[in-house]
Amino acid sequence: MRDAIVAYARSLFDRGFVVGSAGNISVRLEDGTFLATPTGSSFGSLAADEVSHFNAEGRLLGGKAPTKEIFFHLACYEVHPAIRAVVHLHSTYSTLLASLEGLEDGMPIRPFTPYFVMKVGSVGVLPYRKPGDRRIADDVREKRGYDTLLMANHGLIVCRPSLKEAIEAAEEFEETAKLWYLGQHLPIRYLDRGEIEALRL
Repeated sequence: MRDAIVAYARSLFDRGFVVGSAGNISVRLEDGTFLATPTGSSFGSLAADEVSHFNAEGRLLGGKAPTKEIFFHLACYEVHPAIRAVVHLHSTYSTLLASLEGLEDGMPIRPFTPYFVMKVGSVGVLPYRKPGDRRIADDVREKRGYDTLLMANHGLIVCRPSLKEAIEAAEEFEETAKLWYLGQHLPIRYLDRGEIEALRL
């Protein structure tokens, strides 16, 4: 699983989904312990032996110290017992969307592709907090009905049953946010209510 984290992280970096040391990934293992990208690490140069291994109490079992934002990852696992991976990105268009005024829970983008509905679904909006603020974990708990979250002025959190699904959902969110931005002044054909409901069956 360490190799998978490294491979996905490098792929995200190479395709411009992350820059510098922004973003983090975590995975819950079968034994109840966790792997995560280390604090201050770049997705573009991460090595497998650097990946953090720690338990639910935060005790380091191997690798480097985990991301400083691991507290809200752990909150995600707490409120979503079925998930096995959390991906947090500061990707360009998702972060732009997260910075809009007046965002509300639900669909921050009026759906116009079936894939956003199928892979992303409803989105919870978290209030702005200074990066590293531990109240973000409580915000996640308050939005326990959502497995995709926008952090105001910060970025995207995706919680899924597997790392592959979490990565794909984050990619779909970013691509849809990009299309939304590029198409703001175009006569987009949006999905109607019946079409949206049919995708949720």
